Amino acid sequence: MSKCIVLVPSAPYSDESEAFLRSLLAEAPDLLSVVGPYAGSWEDGVDWLCVRLEVRENTEAFCSTTAHIDDRLEDVVAFANQWCELKGWQHDVRVVRT
Repeated sequence: MSKCIVLVPSAPYSDESEAFLRSLLAEAPDLLSVVGPYAGSWEDGVDWLCVRLEVRENTEAFCSTTAHIDDRLEDVVAFANQWCELKGWQHDVRVVRT
C-alpha cells in the first residue's frame, strides 16, 4: 500500500468505476492525484465517494485529492514525491492506470 497514488484514468469516472475506486481508497492513501483529461471527473468521484462512505457506511475514508488535467505524468509523480518528503515518508508513490 502506498501513501500516495497517482491515477491515470483512460475514461471519465462513472458509476461502474466505483468498485475500482473503493479498492484504491481501501489502501488508505494520504494523497490521490489524478492526471490527464479525465482528472476532474475522477477527483469529484473520489470526493463524493469519501463523503458517502463516511455518512452512509460510517467508515473513515479521507484522502487529499488533486486533479492535473494538463500536467505531465512525470510532474505529478514529482509532486507526489514531494508530498511524501514533506510528510517525512520515503518516496512512496504508486502510479495506477485504468
